[in-house]
Amino acid sequence: MEFAAVILSGLSLVVAIVGTTLSNRRSNEALRESRKAAASALWSGVQDAVQRFIGFDPAREAVGERLSNLRIAGIALIDELDDWPGLDAWLEAERALGAALALDVMENAKPDDSTERRLAILDSYQLWAQALSSNLRQFRARGYDADAVVSLRSAAEQNQRSVYEKHGWPLPTAPSESKLKPL
Repeated sequence: MEFAAVILSGLSLVVAIVGTTLSNRRSNEALRESRKAAASALWSGVQDAVQRFIGFDPAREAVGERLSNLRIAGIALIDELDDWPGLDAWLEAERALGAALALDVMENAKPDDSTERRLAILDSYQLWAQALSSNLRQFRARGYDADAVVSLRSAAEQNQRSVYEKHGWPLPTAPSESKLKPL
């Protein structure tokens, strides 16, 4: 009788261990899926903000709210992906480039432009939005690539400088040159 009780206790212990192990696996899997869904929603928010630039004409409608939405969605993504160094600087460089290209469109567009002329004026702006969308999709699908982030940031900053130099505009103050310092 005592022997049967020991065997039943042992079986109960094995069942409890197996049950706990399976429960932990399911819990960990659910946690991974939850984090994946949260990250996916953040990537979707940034993509949504970028998609609002495609087909948009800054000479006909204010661009400020769209740029703000890109910054807000980018900050949310950056805060979640804190193990992606340089992502914040790249997204800010892209936002600044988008603002410069929008200014370029506003500077060159005339109310009586032909469709062909307006499309030519919008070309760089539209290509920027499409390239940004594509690059974000690549990062989402493939993960972090430090070299790509550095390269993309450098290209965005150079393109912004080119737009400003083309018009003879003074370059905006770089964040590192401002009086505000991060904590």
